[in-house]
Amino acid sequence: MRSLKSSSALETIYARILRLGLRQFSICSIHHQAGNSTIAYSLAQRAAESGKRVLLLELNRRSPILAQYLGMSANEWLPLTGNWEHAAQESENPGLMVLNCPEKSSHCVEFRDQETLKLFFFNCLERFDLVICDTEPLLLSAQATDKACFDQEMDDSLPVDVICAASEATLLNIETGKTTESQVDEARDILFQSGASLKGVIMNDRYAPGLKQELIRETYRLQRFMPTLMRHLRFRLEKMVLLNQEL
Repeated sequence: MRSLKSSSALETIYARILRLGLRQFSICSIHHQAGNSTIAYSLAQRAAESGKRVLLLELNRRSPILAQYLGMSANEWLPLTGNWEHAAQESENPGLMVLNCPEKSSHCVEFRDQETLKLFFFNCLERFDLVICDTEPLLLSAQATDKACFDQEMDDSLPVDVICAASEATLLNIETGKTTESQVDEARDILFQSGASLKGVIMNDRYAPGLKQELIRETYRLQRFMPTLMRHLRFRLEKMVLLNQEL
């Protein structure tokens, strides 16, 4: 997991969060490995640097990475009855506390009840200025619930729609060039039907080629007609400072 610290994209997202006045929100994606945890952690870092007391909350049982990435222990806790305050751990960033996803106790019904989670988030806001919740992929969670509602072994996931509905707001992380329009519509419908407040969309351009990559790709179309010229052009494109800037 890499940090987006000091990037212009992160500053844009954070400024939008401030304008909306969000104090507690969940970030959900559509696919696995969509950079959800990276975005959540980077936003938490940015807010802590501004002097806010921040709680980064991981509710992702399928691929929890914060404990390993930050060198923390995976403490067990429950939203209301499990002393979550004592399970939260200090990060290397002053003002930023991290509550990692518990391995065993997350099977408890407290993590699946909307009213319980809503009260939990309210309690968190009494101690922190900002609470960011990192969740599992939305469609994967919904598909798992539809396939085997009564299969205890199958449901290793937490109900993302319930978590988002209990949150004050939800941000949807979409991967440009990978997420389809139909998947976006399906995700939006799931959030709408659950009663979640969708406040914004984060366009993740990790899989979207930049201008330089597109120009280089076009040179290969003329490769067989002008091989020497195209090789020279690709070399020049690679060295152009303007095309290597992050926009």
